[in-house]
Amino acid sequence: MMADYIPNGGQTYLPAQENIHIPFVPYEPPSRPDPALPALELTREAVEKGYALPSQRQHFLPGVTAEMLDWFWANMEKGYYLWAPGSHKKFTWVKAPAQVGMEQSVHMISEACEPGAAVFGGEGVEIHRLPLAEFFPLTTCLKHVICEGVFNDLGELVDSTIHMWEDAPGGCLHITATVANTRASAPPAFVLEMLKKDPEAKIVPNWATGHEDYEASQWPVFLPRLYELWKDHPDPSQNVSCNLEAVQRDGKFVYVAENGPVKLDP
Repeated sequence: MMADYIPNGGQTYLPAQENIHIPFVPYEPPSRPDPALPALELTREAVEKGYALPSQRQHFLPGVTAEMLDWFWANMEKGYYLWAPGSHKKFTWVKAPAQVGMEQSVHMISEACEPGAAVFGGEGVEIHRLPLAEFFPLTTCLKHVICEGVFNDLGELVDSTIHMWEDAPGGCLHITATVANTRASAPPAFVLEMLKKDPEAKIVPNWATGHEDYEASQWPVFLPRLYELWKDHPDPSQNVSCNLEAVQRDGKFVYVAENGPVKLDP
């Protein structure tokens, strides 16, 4: 039964906070789309909620297709440590896409933005996939998208990270954006825990570093080869498929596919 399906991110050193002296691989930031894509803007509703858009970055990913990125988000345990080598410290599914579907899935991560830096996320921050119709805060979108968010212990959305992408000649166009809730009453639990251990700790969000460029630079390195190895694997509970193409209906972006839990034939 799917209730017994236990996914994880493989071997890694724990506690993650001690695993900070690992070098990163050399990388070049990805090239930008040419011409540049239009800048993203928040909806009026998002602005009225107190949302802000502190970061948005555009990338061109050579050799990567939209289909590969759709697959990646449903199968992150297979490539999380390749996505930012040395930076990504820990990955587990809390609620796996195969069990609950994409929009209800949750994963836990820890990562460092540079060698020797404190691990962002502490021993684990829960990242929730967010239903587009309720949480997508932007006026425009590329053809494929995923919206993820972090909540505090009061149940308030603190911030969300949005990835969107679409096929282009020779590769894929990609945008990553961070949306912050300026009216959140408290930070997420992992930040409170880090400040409890070290009141002087500087909590630097990933978007304020080169981390997003580092991650994007690695997709062309590993994803085409990883996807090719898995694309014909026959077990849908091990090789989870999804379609993250979105359309706008009645003023809201929604997925064209259900992307529900995996159903195995009897």
